[in-house]
Amino acid sequence: MTKPLKTQFVIADGGRARWVRRSDQADDFVTVKELKADKVVLAGGAPGAVFESSTSRSSGLGEPGKLAKEQGAIFAAELAEALNAEASRDAYDRLALVAPARILSAIGRGLSGPAKARLANSLAKDLTKVPDHELGAWLRPLELG
Repeated sequence: MTKPLKTQFVIADGGRARWVRRSDQADDFVTVKELKADKVVLAGGAPGAVFESSTSRSSGLGEPGKLAKEQGAIFAAELAEALNAEASRDAYDRLALVAPARILSAIGRGLSGPAKARLANSLAKDLTKVPDHELGAWLRPLELG
């Protein structure tokens, strides 16, 4: 008898990730682990940002959103390392990644050979705030790929 493949779903954005798998009791998905970035950039700007009262532009910080993009890339690299470690321990048979396109690409660049070989499917979408009970519509198609 053939053992069913363990598909590990990882849903991420630039500052958080969650590992999701099928529930053993129901035809639903459950979050089994979460990872958050060490430092989150607030919507108002980088720490120490100074805003001029006559405009909404920050002073002297360069490109707006650059720090958030850099932190997203750092977090994607950390997430890829965690997935690489799990692949080396055979924690999953197949991997399905769900993240915004920019983060998905950054995670993919950081995956090792064994982890890339297990990458079965991906979806360029931010589902980090979608509750577990609503994930089925998005994740079930990824199991087939």
